[in-house]
Amino acid sequence: SANATLDPLRYCVEHPDINRIFGENTGLEITNHRSYAPAYQKNLLSENDKNQPASFPHLEPFNFSSLAKSKPFILHLPKQFLLTGFRKIVGFRRLQNGLSYDVEEEMHENRHIFHATVKDPITNEVFSSGLGKPIDIELRCGVSLATPLHRAEVSILDGKVFYHDPKLAEHAAASRAIDCYIFREEGADTNNPRLCLEDPYTTIEECISQEIDYTALLVQRNHLSEDEKNKSIPVPDKKSTFSSCAKSQPFLLHVPKSSFELNTTSDDNLPALTFQFNDKPTKVNNKLSTLGRIAELWTDAADIDSSNGATRSWTTKSTIEYDIENILDWYDRVNLKPQNHQEASALAQLCNKILTALGKRNSELHLDERGSYINVEKNAKIILDKIISLSKNYGDKSFLNADTFNAYINCLSQLDCTRSAKLAKDLLKNMVDKEVCGDMAEAQWSSLFRGTSKFSSRDLPNPNVGTFNAVMALCAMADDKSGVNDVYSLLEVASLDDGEGRSLRPNNDTFKTLLAVNSKIDDRFSFNLATDKIQQLADSTCSEAFIPDADLYSAVFSLTKKSRADSKANRYAKSWEGEWLRYGCQYEGGFKSVDEFSNTEAMDMEKWLLYAEDCGVNPNVEMYEAVIQAWTETGTKYGLLKAEEWATRAVSSSSPIRLKTFHPIIASWALCQSERAPGRVKEWNRQLVAVSASQPHLKPDLSLLCSQIIAEVSVQSGIMARLGEKKQSSREENSAARSIENDNENAIAMEALFAGAQNCVQFLEEMSLVESQLESPQDTAAYTSMFTHTIRAWGCAARFAHLNMTSESLDESRGVSEMLEIAQLFQSKINGDKSEQQAQHIMHLMGESYAEIASQLYQIDSADEASCRFCENIAHVERMLRNFSQYSRKHFSQNSFTPESKATRHRLYKEILRGCTGVISETDHDHVVRVCNLIMDHLSWQNEQCHDSGGARVEEDITSLYVNIALLMGTVVKSPHERMHVLTTVHDNARQFFAHKRRFRTSSYATVDRSRLMGAMRMAMGGSELTEPFIRNFDEQTPKRRVQEKTAMSYVHEMLRKRKK
Repeated sequence: SANATLDPLRYCVEHPDINRIFGENTGLEITNHRSYAPAYQKNLLSENDKNQPASFPHLEPFNFSSLAKSKPFILHLPKQFLLTGFRKIVGFRRLQNGLSYDVEEEMHENRHIFHATVKDPITNEVFSSGLGKPIDIELRCGVSLATPLHRAEVSILDGKVFYHDPKLAEHAAASRAIDCYIFREEGADTNNPRLCLEDPYTTIEECISQEIDYTALLVQRNHLSEDEKNKSIPVPDKKSTFSSCAKSQPFLLHVPKSSFELNTTSDDNLPALTFQFNDKPTKVNNKLSTLGRIAELWTDAADIDSSNGATRSWTTKSTIEYDIENILDWYDRVNLKPQNHQEASALAQLCNKILTALGKRNSELHLDERGSYINVEKNAKIILDKIISLSKNYGDKSFLNADTFNAYINCLSQLDCTRSAKLAKDLLKNMVDKEVCGDMAEAQWSSLFRGTSKFSSRDLPNPNVGTFNAVMALCAMADDKSGVNDVYSLLEVASLDDGEGRSLRPNNDTFKTLLAVNSKIDDRFSFNLATDKIQQLADSTCSEAFIPDADLYSAVFSLTKKSRADSKANRYAKSWEGEWLRYGCQYEGGFKSVDEFSNTEAMDMEKWLLYAEDCGVNPNVEMYEAVIQAWTETGTKYGLLKAEEWATRAVSSSSPIRLKTFHPIIASWALCQSERAPGRVKEWNRQLVAVSASQPHLKPDLSLLCSQIIAEVSVQSGIMARLGEKKQSSREENSAARSIENDNENAIAMEALFAGAQNCVQFLEEMSLVESQLESPQDTAAYTSMFTHTIRAWGCAARFAHLNMTSESLDESRGVSEMLEIAQLFQSKINGDKSEQQAQHIMHLMGESYAEIASQLYQIDSADEASCRFCENIAHVERMLRNFSQYSRKHFSQNSFTPESKATRHRLYKEILRGCTGVISETDHDHVVRVCNLIMDHLSWQNEQCHDSGGARVEEDITSLYVNIALLMGTVVKSPHERMHVLTTVHDNARQFFAHKRRFRTSSYATVDRSRLMGAMRMAMGGSELTEPFIRNFDEQTPKRRVQEKTAMSYVHEMLRKRKK
């Protein structure tokens, strides 16, 4: 209809001709596509006028000019400004992957240079990179280019502007397009600033006809850049700052910052030095030694991560643990005695930076998914004492400032947060009011700084806002809500006190902690409390610095998620094997029943995210992840489906999604035991692989792909559990009909179990183990999980087939043979040449797989005493042990003695010895003896290598291995005399691991408790009359005093003694 009035029978707010803006095949010309009014406005008709015709409400037309006036600061990010405008015009879904840029690369003077073009998504018009110019627009932290376009290096070739960075070239193309769009909307009289020096144009023909003198423009660009540098920055009037801000930018009072300010950080959190696009050269203190200068640069780096996970040996240490070790190592290297004041000043600055880096990493420990906690408080105290001593010895108070103590507070132990919070609050009170607290808190002071001479509480510096934030953060970790609020009240009072020029203002970190702590009831997030608290903060006396953004809204979830510990989750988090599975631990055992209480927190989090959107905030990825995780924590199918809905919504949002976003959903499906779970997991991985074509960071890693095998094994566990429950309930019924029904159910279960195991093998074959993929511990752990879960799948099928024979083709022998075939996959790896790192990873994979096979064979035998699958395949087990021993000796390295690698070896030995206890046939006793000798021989070899390589002393108890060997010998060796001989061999092999009074004689590989071993040997001998005499032979005898040999020196000493007499 051409009628401009609002027809009551129309379903949509848009005019029927609105399709023109989308360029659809309507036969209509695309006109005025810049003035489209968004159709998302609500409540156009009141409740009383629903049945009455209504006039179309007046909507301000949207265009690029209006966006430049409402949010001019976004012009500092031209690409983001252009994308925002087009998304408002054509909708987000059409531009979900952003605008289309084409980058041209050339070589000029041996350097790569770049020219870009951007395409209009509606008209397909193309805009080229322009020559950027300075713009006089408010600059907000986090909403600017690291190198502005007018300061970037450029080259002009063939009338094109080339930049030395492809991203800057894209921003320059977006700038040219923005200039043209605004020029077409408002003409030459516009008050909006131009981003490029070139004149804008209206049509393509006009663009082609333009003659641009880039030589003159480059001269103009240089003059403008110099003028900008010489401009003085006006200092705002403190008395009128809040009121003027409220008048000029009232949205700051109610509307949070846009999504382009998600990375905003306060000056207090900025690192002292970064290596990214600095206008000024990096300054290095020449008064330091070479190592000191290196350490200074290293500690100033934005991301202290000198240990790349891809190059580490097999270990469970987290990145944060590695970084802390490196920080402390640097301090040990540079801790030298200065010779003069200049050297002392340089060393004090370096120690401050090291302490800051240590505090930063220690404060991040609570975010570590591995659940690692270490105590650096004593180390931090040593560094702080060093700074204090330098300050006192050289009489320079500038060595010590508030940031020094902020860093020390961040280093306080997180193993006892309550104690650390109390110490931090005591220190803050001393810093705030030194005159009052100096005399009355000496006991507290001595507990904080025991051993620090010539330093009293009066020497403390005045606190800054970082001090209050550090103390509040510790109180929050200790769940001390009143402590957080008390510290904030102290900050409010201090912020009003300008008597000594100590004007303090809370920043966003302050409000994050305050909001997070006051948004919980019984450790659960409450929407009502959160909304009340955020309104209270907006109305408080310190609201000048209160600018709600996505980071602030997401902060309420951080403490809620971390404060609740779960034993199942910890089991996954402390292992390299699928640590992301901890997100789905609530689904172990199947879906839970739905109840109102279980969904309360998830619904509140959902409402909070929607509330943030209503306030104008674009939720960040942390908010979406918190809602997704909250729904999966319900353990219900409804919650899992809701989590999938929110994941889909997150993908369609403007937030940068990461692979971690999908971990809770995939983990929940993998562990829920639903028969549809494997297919669902496969579909999620397939979708992520498809999306990764345009967003490589979303490509599933090996650990996530392993979820398909885990889902198959989980389904098997569910089948076994359900059959067990039915079997228990049917014991009371002995009818023939019930027996036939059970047989049918067993037959169906048998097929499902074997099909699941076969699916695991098929997926394992598709992955096709490639040694080049075993470069990192994470990938090795993923392959280990795939292999061990596949072995468990066949073990489960074999156990069920052994107890419920329903098919000749699906019997336990097939399951056993399939497991042994997996062991054969490593045969080709034995003699190949590998790098040291690959060899250690293959050895871990081999050891865990062999141990799992031995364990499954033993479990099959345990299901029925008449079965002895381990006995029947003991020759294969012995071959696996020999292969593992051979590979270990060939590829020996220091990494062989990490706690993780030794745990793998000892688990293999333990599982094999446990399986040997079921060997009944006397013909296989020789195999058992040989297996035991192999294990003892390999342990002795490892002990020798550990001694030779100077390994550190490790108190690892392997007594159980030798005890089990001794008890086995008592079973398989029938003759008492032969038994005494083999037990003597066991004792002689274990002797090297006994504890000795002289420490240097004790093994650095492991220890064996001699008394426990002797008790096992006594049991192995049984009731034989030879037992007691045999045991007495091993009783320790007091060594006789060594007779001094007659030497020339002894003769001299003897003659001297006689002469004295």
